[in-house]
Amino acid sequence: MTDDSGTAADVLGESFIRRLERLNLMTRGLVLQGLAGEHRSRRHASSTEFADFRKYVPGDDFRRIDWNALARLDALFLKQTEAKEDVTVHLLLDCSQSMDWGKPSKLAFARRLAAALGFLALARFDAVTAACFSDTLHDRFPVARGRGQIFRLLSYLDQTRAGGMTRFREAMERYCTGTMGGGIAFVISDLFSEDDWQDGIARLLREGMDVVVMQILAPQEVHPEVDGELELLDSETGDVVEIIVGNEARRAYEQRVQDWCASVAEFCQRSEIGYLCLESDVPLEEVFLNRMRLRRIVR
Repeated sequence: MTDDSGTAADVLGESFIRRLERLNLMTRGLVLQGLAGEHRSRRHASSTEFADFRKYVPGDDFRRIDWNALARLDALFLKQTEAKEDVTVHLLLDCSQSMDWGKPSKLAFARRLAAALGFLALARFDAVTAACFSDTLHDRFPVARGRGQIFRLLSYLDQTRAGGMTRFREAMERYCTGTMGGGIAFVISDLFSEDDWQDGIARLLREGMDVVVMQILAPQEVHPEVDGELELLDSETGDVVEIIVGNEARRAYEQRVQDWCASVAEFCQRSEIGYLCLESDVPLEEVFLNRMRLRRIVR
């Protein structure tokens, strides 16, 4: 059951772009290094945002002396201000077979979500890189900067194809092995994994990344409209299970989905990482302008 109509670029209408341009990605801590960008840095430089004081030493720029501190303390102090840096935004897209399901398709929604995140980062002078994964890591999109790179990113996202089972641990290990640490990693997945997906997330954290888990589920997975005798086919393994579905079975299933999502949210909160559970039919304007703001993923 797929619905892959449209492309990643479809999300970037003029009205939505104008709204995205007013947003900024948030990082948990100060970035360590980078080019001139929109995020706070641990380095200090000349800017307008105050960070700290330090004592004056011969050779310092006298224009940065705090004359009010001199009057109060009879000593020379310099104002230090925060440099603005860019960060690397990592877009990690689950392209396993289970993502190729739902109305709308989870994979089609994930592509458009990644496109919007990529545009937001490139518009804010951040670096962007991307990779799709399933049982292992697949093609990478190399690090890019600047608005002009959005079309290359869109083309990359539209070429992603579903296949295979998800193995988070191996895929994230391979990604981190060939990637400079730091930055913000957006993991876009339904979290249906053959291994413990938490191990893969922990690998990203050890690499010094801020992590945001964006769990994508189809509406039919959350609230199935089925009844009677059914055969369920696992899209990744090919296993078939025969079941009888009634009102009680549907309620039990929906409760298990809620409990599972609650356990994901608990892990993310405990690990101090961002988390959003999104159904594939939610408008992206709602995602960025409301839900991501509420979770302090953007501001």
